[in-house]
Amino acid sequence: MSQRLYATLAHWLSSEAVVLATVLATRGASPRHVGAQMLVTDTRIAGSVGGGRLELHTIAAARELLAAAHERGEVPIDLTGRDGAQGVCGGSMRIALRRWQGAADRMRASGTAHALTEGHRVALDAEALGADATLTLDPAPRLLILGAGHCGLALCHAAAPLGYDLHVLDDRADGYDESEFTGASCHRDRAALPALLDSERRVAAVLQNRDWLSDVALLPVLAAHPPNYVGMMGSRKRIRQVFKAVPELAEFCSRIRAPIGLPIGAETPEELAISVLAEIIAAMAAKRLASG
Repeated sequence: MSQRLYATLAHWLSSEAVVLATVLATRGASPRHVGAQMLVTDTRIAGSVGGGRLELHTIAAARELLAAAHERGEVPIDLTGRDGAQGVCGGSMRIALRRWQGAADRMRASGTAHALTEGHRVALDAEALGADATLTLDPAPRLLILGAGHCGLALCHAAAPLGYDLHVLDDRADGYDESEFTGASCHRDRAALPALLDSERRVAAVLQNRDWLSDVALLPVLAAHPPNYVGMMGSRKRIRQVFKAVPELAEFCSRIRAPIGLPIGAETPEELAISVLAEIIAAMAAKRLASG
């Protein structure tokens, strides 16, 4: 995610120059899309612009730029499979290189990382990218885990490495062990939900409370601030019972993925977490591409 990349950039700039590689344009089939970024130093890399030979080619070009002390460059990527191509996907890519170095760039990187962490979009100009282009960075999407049972815990653990802004909400009277939900902000009051939904971030919400009445209680709040994705765990009978309890929300309920998760035969909480995350990734990507 971008906030991690720019936090890493700020950290590395305290000791060395870093090249920021950015995918500016693609045509045809390519492994990454516009906006993918990677950091390259003499000895380290972070992020990815596509992997394989194209990435090795980009890393080599970035290190040549560092050695020559140049400020910017551009790497054309041929994926047609012809002689000298960097892949066989069939398309092409343009990747900009920009050398970051010194206190001013470190401050810029820190400011970018902070703004993204706070949930704000950040516009990068041509000077930042090292090319005649602009790019808007989106903050990490927010994942709301509504229910802190075994499946909620497994989903939290599976989602943590993906860089989501993670939040867990469960107001059960006997409480839950917040220390188990590493990397997530934990909430015990339903009143916290509207503020979590009101965000510049893309938001996905997963309903998996242990009792169906808790799902019923949260649906009006979700409907008032619709997330980009809503899914509900449970049997089809349980889901029908939840939806029947809120007939006034029929249109909103028709857009809920229920039962949640791709049909991969998952049974354990950990397997279910993978099926749920795969569906969220696919749904969120489709919405992002559809919006331009």
